[in-house]
Amino acid sequence: MGAVFCGISQAWAGEYQVTVEYSLPPLYSTASMTLNGTGSFTDPGSGSPILTIDLDSATINYLPGVIFGSFNGISLSYAGSTGEITGEWDVTNNFNPAGTGPVTIPLNGGGDISAWDQVTPLTGGPSAGQFDDPSGELNILSWTVEDLDGPDNPPTGQPYIQLNSNAVYALSGSSVFNGPLPSTPISSYEYPQGPGVWQPQGFSWSGWDAHGCSFEANEGSGTYDYFDGYGGSEFFQYAASLTLEVDFLATEILLWTTTGNYGYELRDLQSDTRTTGVLSALNGTLLNPGSYRLTLMDDGHGEPYESINQYGCGWDCVQCDCTDCCPEEIYQERYSGYLVTGAYTLEPAPPACPADINNDGTVGFPDLVQLISKWGSCSDCPEDINADGEVNFPDLLQITSAWGPC
Repeated sequence: MGAVFCGISQAWAGEYQVTVEYSLPPLYSTASMTLNGTGSFTDPGSGSPILTIDLDSATINYLPGVIFGSFNGISLSYAGSTGEITGEWDVTNNFNPAGTGPVTIPLNGGGDISAWDQVTPLTGGPSAGQFDDPSGELNILSWTVEDLDGPDNPPTGQPYIQLNSNAVYALSGSSVFNGPLPSTPISSYEYPQGPGVWQPQGFSWSGWDAHGCSFEANEGSGTYDYFDGYGGSEFFQYAASLTLEVDFLATEILLWTTTGNYGYELRDLQSDTRTTGVLSALNGTLLNPGSYRLTLMDDGHGEPYESINQYGCGWDCVQCDCTDCCPEEIYQERYSGYLVTGAYTLEPAPPACPADINNDGTVGFPDLVQLISKWGSCSDCPEDINADGEVNFPDLLQITSAWGPC
């Protein structure tokens, strides 16, 4: 699926994200920087297209508090099979004089950009960056360029194109799961591993296809308490949340089918307009062609949920030798919060007027002639208006009943 370029100069503006993985002296530990910016993918009319991006600044830490600095005035250019990132280094070094100077990061291994489909990220491999301070060494391990808006010339026949996705499940503010949506169902729910050892309350992943997904999660807080007959103590507490983010491109009008009480934000990446609400409110609405970011958030949504589970000798003497432990010794799990669920699919919207077979805005003789020409068995054809596998009198009646402007 390659980009299509015409014989005249064209330029398309868009949002891009660039990630560079690198290592620096003296420890040569691996780090990465993520840069966002606006750029253009330009067809000069002849030769290879040119990608140019103006990127935000980044902070670089060699040794935190000892050698650190900023990377400013960053820009990316790529033409043919070569490219580079350039900018200005401003480094504070407590051991040596501070340094400033130009930086060049070669973008090797990305291939010919004329073959880039703007859906899959443009990626490359190792190179040696060039700069002056502190020692001129910048080892580039890998790099990635993502077009957040999707293809400038979307491929035909694909009404929905997923650009990327990310799910973050957080436990007490720390990420437990953070990455692309998995292709197979997963779950991460609590169960006791022994005194004081618990799996985190998590989310279940119940399905996925090219146009949507379904899921559930528990949000709120949980505590685990220990009682030994003399008193109790709280030995674990957590709060959980799940956020889902999907970037996608709609190449034709799509129909939402949604259920659930997740909160959502839908951002148009081209106009930067946003709508918010509860996921179920999108059900039955239409989405115009464009590039979008759908964010689903469980915070502040869902049905109240509370449970108390108790374990130990005070409740089940079979599970331990009650002669060796206090009869009142128990572990208690208390969880209160909200259960959030949701599912959505995006599919091509049905035609507004199925009797207008030739889609000219009017139901008339051309549609009637087209229907008669397909009379009889006809699977998956527009003349079979009621989709029963046959073009016959019920379809003819739909044309006559809808006669006129449509």
